[in-house]
Amino acid sequence: MASILTSIQQEIADRLLADPFFATIPVLVEVPRDLAFELQASVAAAGTYGVVQVPQAVVSAPNAPGPIFDPVEFAVRFRENVPVSTGPHALEVAETALALLHLYRPPTFNEVICAAPNALQRVTEPNVVTYEVRVRTQAGAGYAVPRLAAPGIASTGLASPQTVTLSSAAAGAAIFYTLDGSQPAPRSPTAVFYTGPFAVGAPSLLRTRAWLAGSLTSAESRVNFS
Repeated sequence: MASILTSIQQEIADRLLADPFFATIPVLVEVPRDLAFELQASVAAAGTYGVVQVPQAVVSAPNAPGPIFDPVEFAVRFRENVPVSTGPHALEVAETALALLHLYRPPTFNEVICAAPNALQRVTEPNVVTYEVRVRTQAGAGYAVPRLAAPGIASTGLASPQTVTLSSAAAGAAIFYTLDGSQPAPRSPTAVFYTGPFAVGAPSLLRTRAWLAGSLTSAESRVNFS
């Protein structure tokens, strides 16, 4: 996931630097504890410059595998050392950056970036005039998380008891089932881990689901044996 976020971070900087307005305004990509970044920032501090900060990701579904980040917010801080700056003021630079980034679609992520609710604000920092631009992805970013197909149920014979076979299209999936109508969850005291065909007598309500690490739990399959 980090490669996706840092790729968008770099593409935001590239988007700004490609515009003639930023021909003389450095735009750096923040890399914490990186000596090269610190040296660049110290040189750029002699005028007006921007820093695309480390992205902030909101997790809207904390219990889902993935993880899935939705949305991802990026901040660009524009600092102006007023006594020595000869270029545009930080506020003008920030406004221009916001106009360039709003509704921008980065090639790597291929999702639209738009202005965040707190799109432009003044930030108090010592010795410099600082304005911060915030943009966010309209859609989430994350690993593709597939949902397992519901387990297949096959039974043989017409008389009770019947022999039942369960199956999953996903290799390595764990299948759990119950015969008393209770939830077929792994931690349920009545759930049984499927290891092979089993006999089912009437009346019974067979409920089953499949689990696999890195995938969303399957929908439920059920059969009423009466």
